[in-house]
Amino acid sequence: MHSTILPATAGAPASAANPGQFSWATIFAWSVGTVGPVTVLYLVSSGFLIYMTDVLGVSAALAGMLLFGVRIYDMFVDPLVGFMSDRTQTRMGRRRPWMLVGAIATTLGSIAMFSVPVPGEAASQAPLIIWTLVALLVYFTGYSMFNVPYMAMPAEMTDSFHDRTRLMSARVLFVSLSSALGAALAPRLIKAWGGGAYSYQLTAVVIGCIGLASMLLCVVATRRARATTATQQQTPLLAQFAIVASNRPFIVLVLAKLMLLLSMSSLTSSLWYMVQHVLHRDLDVASNISLAQTAGMLVGLPPWLWLAKRHLKQHLFVIASLGSAVVLFSWMLVVPGEPSALLILRGFALGAFAGGSLLMGQSMLPDTMEYDYRRSGARREGAFSGVYSLVEKAGFAFGPLVVGLLLSAGGYHAAAPGAAVMLTPESIRAVYWGVSIVPAVTTLICVVLLQFYTLTEASLNATAKS
Repeated sequence: MHSTILPATAGAPASAANPGQFSWATIFAWSVGTVGPVTVLYLVSSGFLIYMTDVLGVSAALAGMLLFGVRIYDMFVDPLVGFMSDRTQTRMGRRRPWMLVGAIATTLGSIAMFSVPVPGEAASQAPLIIWTLVALLVYFTGYSMFNVPYMAMPAEMTDSFHDRTRLMSARVLFVSLSSALGAALAPRLIKAWGGGAYSYQLTAVVIGCIGLASMLLCVVATRRARATTATQQQTPLLAQFAIVASNRPFIVLVLAKLMLLLSMSSLTSSLWYMVQHVLHRDLDVASNISLAQTAGMLVGLPPWLWLAKRHLKQHLFVIASLGSAVVLFSWMLVVPGEPSALLILRGFALGAFAGGSLLMGQSMLPDTMEYDYRRSGARREGAFSGVYSLVEKAGFAFGPLVVGLLLSAGGYHAAAPGAAVMLTPESIRAVYWGVSIVPAVTTLICVVLLQFYTLTEASLNATAKS
């Protein structure tokens, strides 16, 4: 049986396809929630690896494997949260109770990750590793509890193919602001507070509180957004994996996103190493590059939105990704003493192209969920967003793992906590690979995968009629 749609206000029409009814207030209420998980994710992606190696003295390979190892746990948590949120029935709806608990856990876990007690020179690192592992588990559990139901909401909020693009354009706006907080404000705070362990902890508290405020605002502000109730047609958890696998547009999209997120996380995990140890600049330069990237995303957003009304989303996704690959390859040309203006220009250009990829990918996700609903009549947005969230976090975990292994293979050795780090020519080459070659190649793989995505507005409408 089909699910029941809950209107935004009493007496409102059930359909949200009318742009007038799907107001900018509703769009803001949902999209502001992305500031929380994305801001913290940028901080983790940019700062966790270098915090573990340069502040705590952990090897780069071990730090990368710690972050990646939690993915095994996530393989169960993300789909389970999606499955459970699909079946939740409360006065707050299906999604928002999970988001509330997830907001708190995400914040506490992220702060704990950067509050690891620094061991003495002769002390065992075992307590440090245990603390970090527990903090990672709390953080990623909270992230799943918020982000999985959060990403399931757009498919419920509107039936309109183009309204989803409007919704995701607002999310891209907040993602760009999140990058300014997580990747640009964070290094300035770390530098201002001395660059030691305590500075990372204070920065995590500031970023975590900003993220918590945005997530709680989203939970409260979306209480009148259109939602759906659980369908009477219940599918067992394991059977849902087969259903997800049968949705070809979704599978193609998440594989393409996996490559794109691996590209992004490899770059962000390597950038602070590049700035500090290869270019011999302070973290203000990394902040300026991230600010330029944010500016590029903001400037590029209106043109991408305009183009999305006139061209296929997947074609624009390909164009934006090809542009990103060209910029990423150009990082191989960066040398010490290079003018800051060129570094900032690279950041701006990458932001402009990356914003297009992000907008198209995000607006295509609810289309694939709607495709499943029109084929089956069952509301399973949580199942799809659970798998998507798993892939999203896997992409961000693969980056630090790859960079950590590259650094270790290149001879990058963790110094004693707080001591200076000396790079060999091989480890410098590893940084270049992490900031340029790996991101550029994985972005090109994303382009190849997108050639197999065939879902359009016309084919989606035809599915409804079949």
